[in-house]
Amino acid sequence: MLEGRMSCNDCHEPHGANIHQRTSGLGAQQRDAVCVRCHSEQAGPHVFEHEALREGCTACHKPHGSMNRGMLVQRDANLCLRCHAQIQTGGAGVFIGKTDHTGFLRGGTCWSAGCHSAVHGSNFSPRLLY
Repeated sequence: MLEGRMSCNDCHEPHGANIHQRTSGLGAQQRDAVCVRCHSEQAGPHVFEHEALREGCTACHKPHGSMNRGMLVQRDANLCLRCHAQIQTGGAGVFIGKTDHTGFLRGGTCWSAGCHSAVHGSNFSPRLLY
């Protein structure tokens, strides 16, 4: 949570049930509704949605803060490779589908390398390209 931009009360009801128990926290739709208040451009709808959106914002982002850019749960391409199948070849090659992504991943993340820059969804490309 960025200092001064939000307060705990933006997401949590201080007089409600125990907000520290997982079972009584905000549901995914409620949680995402809080995020969308400021990040409406990411919400869609998109013709081609990134499946991670179905799991909610916290599938990729830490709402309480992160050392990673964009409050991401992991850095670099590791975040993408959590869900997207990869095959390590005898060398250091990383294949996603039939495409060797090794060189792309050395250039940064899947989005910062300039490839899949529409990480939340795209209206033009099923591969999440702008």
